[in-house]
Amino acid sequence: MATESRGPILLADNWEQVPASGGNAETGTGAAAPDDSGANQGHPQRGPNGAPVTIVEFSDFQCPYCRQAEPTLKQVRNKYGDHVRIVYMDFPLGFHPQAMGAALAARCADEQGRFWAYHDALFAGQSGLSTPALKDLAARLNLDTASFDSCLDQRKYESTVLSDKAEGNNANVTGTPTFVVNGTAFTGAQPLSTFESAIDAAPRSSSRQ
Repeated sequence: MATESRGPILLADNWEQVPASGGNAETGTGAAAPDDSGANQGHPQRGPNGAPVTIVEFSDFQCPYCRQAEPTLKQVRNKYGDHVRIVYMDFPLGFHPQAMGAALAARCADEQGRFWAYHDALFAGQSGLSTPALKDLAARLNLDTASFDSCLDQRKYESTVLSDKAEGNNANVTGTPTFVVNGTAFTGAQPLSTFESAIDAAPRSSSRQ
């Protein structure tokens, strides 16, 4: 396993910051980069486990800046292909009342192998995050709606989502979106050039299992 690099979090203006009363004592400028080693275990990902570069994304489905970042991430995938994997981590912010429900719904879709289809559809129509809208989206994606609805109503994956958020809190993630590129963190909807610089600087011979 490659040795993790460490670097400062670089902040963008377009991000949702955790309020001072939200339980994170650290500010963004002092945050430590989360460890991405083995971060794919139990988490949705795009790209192969052995990709030389790992991008860990802490995200919130109700965050407009997370939505803004999606086209850039698509550009990254198109440019780098199997050289990069993207690992998704839930970080629903407390002041986004529908973020937790949307995160739970995406995990229920993941149970049927459709996390990324559901993820993409949520960000494409972010205004519809009520419980009826989440269930309607599952139907439109041809999921097993009885199984999905039961999963969502029972909040089956709440502990999974909270575990993701706790991991972010422990690493001093202070807002969304936060990206960790091979150990160096960036907060905000960063331009493609930020990802390019971090990816191109990473060793191409490393293997991350």
